[in-house]
Amino acid sequence: MSNVIGMKEFAGTAIGGLHCWLCQKQVSTRALFCHHCGTIQPVRDIDHFARLGLERRIDVDLELMEHQYGALCRTLDPQRFVIRGMGERGYASKQLEALNEAYETLRDTLRRSRYWLTLHEKEFNEAVAANPVVIELQHELDTAHDPAQCDRVAQKAGQAMQEGIMGLMQALRGENWKQANTTLVELDGLETILGAVRARRAEMTVRK
Repeated sequence: MSNVIGMKEFAGTAIGGLHCWLCQKQVSTRALFCHHCGTIQPVRDIDHFARLGLERRIDVDLELMEHQYGALCRTLDPQRFVIRGMGERGYASKQLEALNEAYETLRDTLRRSRYWLTLHEKEFNEAVAANPVVIELQHELDTAHDPAQCDRVAQKAGQAMQEGIMGLMQALRGENWKQANTTLVELDGLETILGAVRARRAEMTVRK
């Protein structure tokens, strides 16, 4: 059995309002190809989960997503559209861009969480007081004088990240939007710390 997702699987059921740009027959919002003439369709306004053929839920089946993504990438491989017209090549390129954006968003826990808030019309608010742990780690990093101290800061930040992600997912599952937003801001701060640690450590190495 081929791993390439064919036209029929992603043609979908036609719904009112959308038509194939070439044959003008009705097509579904999710259709990659027209199920009448087989022509690739323009990118439609669907969510990332639907674009990857996944159930819309915060806990993503990563193995299934990798499979779906790989199959769709093969379906949209530019080499398959070399002999097609400019219109189809352009649409294929845009579909691949949209697919990559969906994949990169959903595979990263923090990006997926922000996107989940957006889907539920909950605006991400960065104006939340800094977490005491983040403040303490920043102070430790500012006063670090050797790589070993930097490594300790990175270890603490990494552990706090793991705990924070667990709390974030729990908040999102329970639709505790305020807590989820606060935790996201804290995780952003921890990511900033980890980036600063790498930069500080590299600076110390150069000095040697």
